[in-house]
Amino acid sequence: MRSTAEYSGVRVTSGTNKKRRIGKVLRAVFYADDYRLAGFIVKRPDFLFMFKRSDRFLAWDRLELTDQGIVASQEKDSWDKQAIERLRLDWDRAMLLQGMPVVDYYSQKIGAVDDVWFDPKTGQSIDLMVSTGIGSKALIGQIRIPVTSIKGYEDTNIVLLKNALVPQHEGGLATIAGKQAAIVGNTLKNTSEAAQGQVGVLAEKAGQSGERLGYQTGKAISNAKQKLTRNKQEAQAGIDSLAHSGGKALGRQVKRTKGMFQSFKDEYKKASKG
Repeated sequence: MRSTAEYSGVRVTSGTNKKRRIGKVLRAVFYADDYRLAGFIVKRPDFLFMFKRSDRFLAWDRLELTDQGIVASQEKDSWDKQAIERLRLDWDRAMLLQGMPVVDYYSQKIGAVDDVWFDPKTGQSIDLMVSTGIGSKALIGQIRIPVTSIKGYEDTNIVLLKNALVPQHEGGLATIAGKQAAIVGNTLKNTSEAAQGQVGVLAEKAGQSGERLGYQTGKAISNAKQKLTRNKQEAQAGIDSLAHSGGKALGRQVKRTKGMFQSFKDEYKKASKG
């Protein structure tokens, strides 16, 4: 699809070298019956910046849109009366859709046509882009109304069908911001839920690790206690033998007793590895 906004204000040229300046596009002209694009009104520059020149009508099927602007055909039936007759366009009923008020079936105002999207092959209008006038178009965007929702033209207004649905605004900064906020909100929600789930997994793993650690610690303490008991018994035996065997035996047992705390450490390490 193409948009009439693409052509608005575009420079129009013609001639064999495509450089003869004609003017700039002012308005798009549509058939009243089926809202097909018929052509454009071209505003010509004032002669010597003093004398106003009349506008011209350029047929839609006699122009080419380029990067440099619009190039009009040199055929005589591309312009004005000859073009209107060839296109069988009723000039008195032809419509300038852009700027026309749009109301619903009950005459409640919706807005005004700001732009028209159409099929570039047939010129058939597809959608009307309507500005509601509530705030800036750049801020809140436009309403896209299909041409199939139009009942007709009454009292200078475009009237919609009784059951026609009026869509939400689109394309405005506020709309885009709202969508982005929704995306961010969903992302945060999903991230939060994922994080909570991960925390649960970590907590479960921590519980399992704690359980293993507790078991390993208990095992280490039990082994250390057993060793401490043995060392204590051996130390006591060394003390008892002091009276019989002398200081050499006592020295040996005291040395073994000093190693009780190291034994606990060694047993804890072994249990932890297990």
